[in-house]
Amino acid sequence: MSNKTIEIIKNRVSCRNYSDKKISLKKALEIAEAGKFAPSGMNRQIANIYLINSKRYVEKLRTLSIKTLGRDCMYGAKTIILVGGPREDCFTPQDCSCVLENMFVAANALKIASCWINQFDELFQNKDGLKVKKSLGIPEDIRIIGSCILGYPKDGAFPEPKARKEDFIKVL
Repeated sequence: MSNKTIEIIKNRVSCRNYSDKKISLKKALEIAEAGKFAPSGMNRQIANIYLINSKRYVEKLRTLSIKTLGRDCMYGAKTIILVGGPREDCFTPQDCSCVLENMFVAANALKIASCWINQFDELFQNKDGLKVKKSLGIPEDIRIIGSCILGYPKDGAFPEPKARKEDFIKVL
């Protein structure tokens, strides 16, 4: 007998080619809500979730990515959730990573494709990036640890999970 939650986790894969079909705001909020329930160091809940669903702001991020990196680091996704926390807090990377993982699992459970994108904090470091960050209402002292891009696979099929290395788990 298998566990549905474990199967959802095992079958989650990153999608790097999105269709033009946008996910509903209701589903995006449901995914973001799952992130809210992630564990956090000392239950301080320092992570911030920025759900970007408007075409205008998504295009600002896409334009920044193309201008800075020479490519669309969002692979055509129409919904982006940025997750960040206080730049100087030692728990920011761990807390935000837990939030992101909850959202990836939730997205897979809802049959929404997702992918972790790391570049946003780097993109927000130059003059153009700081303007975009400010326009999104993200305070300067917030470090973006990662993002969860969301959408539907371009060809309609989710990628297959990749095999895991044999010696991944060490029992001591």
